[in-house]
Amino acid sequence: MATAANPAATWTATLGQLELVVTRANFDTWLRDTVGLRHDDERFVVGAQTDFATEWLTTRLRPLITKALARVLGHAVDVSFEVIRPEAADSPSLLSEPGGAAEDGPRGGRSVVPPALNPALAFEAFVVGEENRLAHDAALKTALEPGSVNPLTIFGASGLGKTHLLHAIGHTAFEHGFTVIYASAERFGNDYVRALGGGLDAFRRRYRSADLLLIDDVQFFEGKEKFQEELFHTFNDLHNAGKQIVVTADRVPAQLDGMNDALRSRFQWGLAVDIQRPAFETRLAILRAKSQCHAHKLSDDALETIAERCCPTVRELEGYLNRVLAYVPMLGGARGGQVTKEIIEKALSPFTAKAAGALAEPPSPDAIIDAVCRRTGALPTDIRGRSRARDLTYARHLAMYLLKEDGRKSVAEIGRLCGHRDHSTVLAGIARVAAEHGTRSETRDDIAACRASLGAAAPAAQAAS
Repeated sequence: MATAANPAATWTATLGQLELVVTRANFDTWLRDTVGLRHDDERFVVGAQTDFATEWLTTRLRPLITKALARVLGHAVDVSFEVIRPEAADSPSLLSEPGGAAEDGPRGGRSVVPPALNPALAFEAFVVGEENRLAHDAALKTALEPGSVNPLTIFGASGLGKTHLLHAIGHTAFEHGFTVIYASAERFGNDYVRALGGGLDAFRRRYRSADLLLIDDVQFFEGKEKFQEELFHTFNDLHNAGKQIVVTADRVPAQLDGMNDALRSRFQWGLAVDIQRPAFETRLAILRAKSQCHAHKLSDDALETIAERCCPTVRELEGYLNRVLAYVPMLGGARGGQVTKEIIEKALSPFTAKAAGALAEPPSPDAIIDAVCRRTGALPTDIRGRSRARDLTYARHLAMYLLKEDGRKSVAEIGRLCGHRDHSTVLAGIARVAAEHGTRSETRDDIAACRASLGAAAPAAQAAS
């Protein structure tokens, strides 16, 4: 529950509220990396990465944050900000004393510095379902027995829990006395660039001294040869020493086309596990767990109504819950606390399938493949073929994504339709396009154009029948 004893969970719920009311740029820049530190009496303390960030949050976002915290806690609270990890670009401590680095000390000649991890992202807070069980079990084994499955790659679309598992591995391993380094791929690259100015030895000591190295979103390295070369040598040093490497990616390692063969093959040495979109039972379990962090409790019937909405990511599901909870005060507490199905439908009306322009009946596989071919210039034989040319691979992945999302086909059916491809290849293709849908405007345009083409074809098909 959102209590003084659990400031991390309280702040995670509050971030969900804030994500609905601030711009994406402001959320990513100022809020995403913050953590809930303490809740003493009527004061809530939020940790940020820099002095500049704490000043900006205090002067620009404090009123919004105070309101969001009050909604989550159920009462007003004062909020203050403090720096948890100074990170000036030219600071030598950034490379010489990283979170989770090994230094002289008692454990095996070393002491352990706490890694920079989100305290809310622990195994205890991760809801396990059939769609993520293998990934969860592999992550837990890796945390308790580093080196047993090495490397471990967790892949899947954005917003399904990859980063959560990565942080959970770090927390558990650290609690068992292992040294941990966690960094996003972008952070690794930025640290490397800064180190080229004279701190390369310190950079390498940092990333090659840990018992576990956790790197998030390695697809960021695609096309960046220097970063890949540095990670390749880091990987070799750690692997040869029996140390654990865990990475996350938006698709299976074999499909990381922008990686050099040597590094891509390293990721394929160990175990690759995927996280899929949550089914109804898992969505309901997630909503039950997340709702405990809010002052206003929803009934099981209300949670089931939200869970019945098919959404592609856990992040979106949390957004649905936060939107409903934010809607309740506007209705005077929803008539004594009863959040009805009608209220939920009204709160989530902008996200209905009709509002998104979804087709009532799924288009046929042939129609989907034809739409993709007309948009990309590929041929149906290319979709089923074995060419790995970048443009044809993209067209094939786009077809897989639309066959799943719009055609409602199973992974096995999609594999058959696209040249008898295996389960993991299809999942990786779908995950790649799903990730690009959120980050690449060209992919969004291609999906929209294909859907528009399918929508225009539907009335003609009905008239002919």
